Amino acid sequence: MGTPPLRPQPSWRRRLVATFTEHLVLKATAIFVAVVLWFVVNAKEPQVELVRVRFVAVLDSSLVLRDAPPELQALVAGSPKELIKLNTAAPVVRRQVTADAPDTLVLDLRPGDVTLPEGVDAVVRDIQPRSITLRFESTWSRRVPVRSAIDLVRDSSRTPLAISLDPDTVQVSGPRHVVLGVPFVRTVRTTIRLPDSLPHLVDLDTARLGVRVKPSQVRVQITPYGVAPGDSARRPLATTARPDSSR
Repeated sequence: MGTPPLRPQPSWRRRLVATFTEHLVLKATAIFVAVVLWFVVNAKEPQVELVRVRFVAVLDSSLVLRDAPPELQALVAGSPKELIKLNTAAPVVRRQVTADAPDTLVLDLRPGDVTLPEGVDAVVRDIQPRSITLRFESTWSRRVPVRSAIDLVRDSSRTPLAISLDPDTVQVSGPRHVVLGVPFVRTVRTTIRLPDSLPHLVDLDTARLGVRVKPSQVRVQITPYGVAPGDSARRPLATTARPDSSR
């Protein structure tokens, strides 16, 4: 019995087989060139991306933030090559805050406030959120000088005298706006009759300051000019009555 003749394949099937079997090198080269062109075009095509933004508050020394500021995001337009740089060097928003700022401060933000890292060629289109709230500690401490309110009743001697205070600065604590308004602390009004070389403990006048003062007393010693107070530092303190706090 003879072999039946082979039926010719349909033309569409031959074309399909030829697509995957003929001219493979040329087809692979074409695909490679197309992929390269796609990357080249997209590398130059501007894109828009949300990137993280650091907020830096340049605070006066009297201010202490209670909470960390919220995170910011900026909508930045640029080529993929430029946007990739922002993954390692985030944009920054810097704001100066002065000592007279309230305890709760609301800052409005604009795209122009965002500073891109040096060498990044991109444009900031938007920033979110458009405002942030900074909250500062309501209490604060600082050191201020002590000033003498001591009256000296002199004898017949005309020797120049010096009033030494130890310590000559004290720490004041309280509401920040009140502490900022205290330039110094005075001793209470006290009279020392000369000659008197003994050291005295004198209270500080804190009645109307509205702050806490530490320490509340200072050591006062009267010495001639040119004589260091430490020369008589080991002498006992004068046991006088509590100084009169009236003015």
